[in-house]
Amino acid sequence: MLSTTLNNIRNKLLFKLLYRWVQIGKNVHCQYSTRFWAPHRHTVLGDNVGIGHNCHFLCDIEIGNKVLIASYCSFLNSDDHNYKIIGKTMWDSGRGDKYNIIISDDVWIGQAAMLLSPVKVGRGAIVSAGSVVVKDVPPYAIVGGIPARVISWRFTVEEIIEHERIMITNGEMSEHDRTDVSLLPARM
Repeated sequence: MLSTTLNNIRNKLLFKLLYRWVQIGKNVHCQYSTRFWAPHRHTVLGDNVGIGHNCHFLCDIEIGNKVLIASYCSFLNSDDHNYKIIGKTMWDSGRGDKYNIIISDDVWIGQAAMLLSPVKVGRGAIVSAGSVVVKDVPPYAIVGGIPARVISWRFTVEEIIEHERIMITNGEMSEHDRTDVSLLPARM
């Protein structure tokens, strides 16, 4: 009861006072040390999202439902600065800010991971601690490294089909959101 009350107070301070433009769903747990700055003020947090300490959201981003983001993660624009303008200094070249990041449902992003736009992290994926993600992450992939690459899979194709069948039966996802397993590698 006390933790729920404290979370509600923290959310009011964060999302009603400091970051009024951030759209939040139900049951969002975001540590007060996290910072939001999006060039087009497009930040959406789904339902049941947990965000750790000292995360930085410095690009437009959409985060799905039931997503876990560990502490010290960064979400950045890959085109923050227009560095290829002849005759202008970096300071005078302006910003790009034309990309965004999409985090699908049921994703876990490990401690100190860094994601650079434009990327999409697929449903059920895991981003290992300390990874730098510069390309899209397939559904249910486990990625790690610099740059991040697929190091394993959360489930086999058969397990994905069964997992999503159960999720649909339990009302956790819709049939429309089912993963097209034909797009996944044959050997997982």
